[in-house]
Amino acid sequence: MKILLAEDCENNVLLVQLYLKSFPYSIDVAENGSQAFDYFQRNEYDVVLMDIEMPVTDGYEATTLIRDFEIKNERTKTPIVAVTAHALPENEERAYEVGCDFFITKPVRKADLISTVQKYGAGEAT
Repeated sequence: MKILLAEDCENNVLLVQLYLKSFPYSIDVAENGSQAFDYFQRNEYDVVLMDIEMPVTDGYEATTLIRDFEIKNERTKTPIVAVTAHALPENEERAYEVGCDFFITKPVRKADLISTVQKYGAGEAT
């Protein structure tokens, strides 16, 4: 499974990598939403883990860019999971409005991350 992790905090990147290290996953790491969109245009991913609050381009805008790119290029919709410390209902609603498929809050528990990646990365939830 190929994962795009859009996350600007190195500690969070290391945590996700640690949680998923025993699985046969390839993880590309983007430090901001702009870089995530660049990676997305050049590669195909099974799932995107999208931090919401990032520099340059935030996760909301990056998700919108990805969804527009998929439509314009007739690509199959890739599951995008919003991963954020902002747990307010309006944050979750906005994530779904821009095209995220699921929403999880930080700090992310290992079991929750693994089950989410397996569910959405395997296409079971799309």
